[in-house]
Amino acid sequence: MKLPNPIQGLWLALLVVSSVQGQSLPGFSAVRGQREFSGRLIARPVQEREAAARGLSEAQARILAAEARREVAALGIEREFPEVDEYVVRVPPGQTENGVAARLMATGAFSYVEPDWILFPVNCGNDPLLSQQWHHAANRLDTCGAWALATGSPSIVVAICDTGIRVTHQDLLLNRVEGYNVPARKWEGEGGLIDDINGHGTACTGAAAANGNNGLGVSGMGWNIGHRMMRVTDSTDGSASLANLTLAARTAADRGDRVASVSYSGVTSSSVFTTGDYVRSKGSLLVWAAGNSNVQLSGNREDNVIVVGATDQNDAKASFSNFGPLVDLVAPGVGIRTTSRSGDTAYSSVSGTSFSTPIVAGLCALIWSRNPGLTPAEVEGILRSTCVDLGTAGVDTTFGYGRVNAALALGATPEPGNDTTPPTAPANLVASAGDGVVDLSWNASPEGDVAGYSVFRSVNGLDYFLMTPALLTVTEWTDGAVSNGTTYQYVVTATDVTGNESSASAPVSVTPVEPPSFTVVFADGFESGNLTAGGWARQNSDAFASTGSAFSGSWGMRLRKTTWVEKAVSTAGLGQIEVSYARTTQGLASGQALVVEWWNGAVWSRLESVTTSGYVPVSFMLPSSAANNPSFRLRFRLNGNNPNRRADVDVVMVTGVPLP
Repeated sequence: MKLPNPIQGLWLALLVVSSVQGQSLPGFSAVRGQREFSGRLIARPVQEREAAARGLSEAQARILAAEARREVAALGIEREFPEVDEYVVRVPPGQTENGVAARLMATGAFSYVEPDWILFPVNCGNDPLLSQQWHHAANRLDTCGAWALATGSPSIVVAICDTGIRVTHQDLLLNRVEGYNVPARKWEGEGGLIDDINGHGTACTGAAAANGNNGLGVSGMGWNIGHRMMRVTDSTDGSASLANLTLAARTAADRGDRVASVSYSGVTSSSVFTTGDYVRSKGSLLVWAAGNSNVQLSGNREDNVIVVGATDQNDAKASFSNFGPLVDLVAPGVGIRTTSRSGDTAYSSVSGTSFSTPIVAGLCALIWSRNPGLTPAEVEGILRSTCVDLGTAGVDTTFGYGRVNAALALGATPEPGNDTTPPTAPANLVASAGDGVVDLSWNASPEGDVAGYSVFRSVNGLDYFLMTPALLTVTEWTDGAVSNGTTYQYVVTATDVTGNESSASAPVSVTPVEPPSFTVVFADGFESGNLTAGGWARQNSDAFASTGSAFSGSWGMRLRKTTWVEKAVSTAGLGQIEVSYARTTQGLASGQALVVEWWNGAVWSRLESVTTSGYVPVSFMLPSSAANNPSFRLRFRLNGNNPNRRADVDVVMVTGVPLP
């Protein structure tokens, strides 16, 4: 019987209510590299058996089936599989798989509607020494099962606080971020040394983050996570102070690293737990080795430090591993095959809680890679809840919560969902120009799931072109492909881990220019051997040229006892006045000094007062009152009281830039 359309629509609506009542509508989320949306859906109309189970008559089932076919036809059928009554349909532009699937399922006319996923092969990586890494085995960490869900994100960084890293090792080249030398308080880009002076740090880095599935060597726990070396010592025996170890962890957390891994003794120190509190307040985790003395550690594992003990190939406590109520959990730590400092293609097997610790740190990074929005407490909770219970049932003083299992931990990590919200646009974009170069910096977007940033450039303020094909994981960038005299506009966007891109930052405009050419107003290296020849006025004969005063060449100027010299120099027509010279003193008593001054036509202004020995070249950029000044003078003055109180000066120069 054919029903009038209004009545048919009402009847179908009633059928929908009864058929979908108590069912949840679909919600699908992609996992990059595992399953990704294709822009298509697979839909199957309600089948007769299913309709009967819902209490529908054959006539009602046929009406629903006809409705389903009208819906898929309206979307556009790409393929049909009559043998299983499935249709592959397109997702209309501007709509999502989740939205279309939910609408179709709400009609009650479909058995299921799901994405025609783009799926990827599941494998354990092609690293030739993987078979020698027993800890990755399915009956231990089951790392391959974890890698089916996530292999890590380069934007999730583990800081290895250790003896350095062999930066040229073939299995540590990818995803390494700038290191830091803690004793020198210098970042790698500032000259801080991070090369491995002991070997321990390279091995720990490999356990956490050796590059995986690259056809080389071994695989770390997170084969695609970022790793940073925080070198904590300059001693070849690897020893480090507690203060440097904890400073390394805090500095890494300040830099945004999600995990700080410390494979040193000293975990019972109060400072460690203070640092654990600080690191966690930054949204990061501190993971510390239990130690290798086979002693019981007293304390309370309910703190902000993850203390890691070691197990052997038989899932027994490693004979050397410390234990006790301070230990949170355990991980493999005997015969761990990892990267070696001895060569770019070298590997070795090592033992100790030192290597259990970066394994756990790498697992924390994998969890965060799967869901960057988790809190540190949530990550630790996932670790604990998925541990394999060893020894006495439940939490005990030998294994703590048990031995970690990577696959169980990743399986228990909730996915962030189908995130379609872009991050906040980067703020405070600043550009500064030099000679053929533009330096950019900006504030980081506040979201925790930002994967990186992209820089775009324009020469007309309208057409912007991408300048950074790979996402930047830092908030600064230098453009060296610019021409002096051309004005450029820049904007920056942020992209999150699910691929959502922010709107553009506020644009900045900048014009690189050639540096101004300096004019030498006056220069004297005193090589004439005569101050008067150089145009110097002097107070008395205690100011003179001397071969014993040379910093460069054969002569310099010496001042002894109490005396002064000055030089009149016109800076008319010049700006950016700079004064440079080299100076040293000898034998000065308290209250005595070499004083350097300049005259602006009304008053003397001091550049410096010097009492140190040892020749040092210095330069000073003078204030604007020194510019365009025909009355400019430069004076060197000493207030000693005998010939042994003296100062030497050489290579004096005054320069300026022609005013426009």
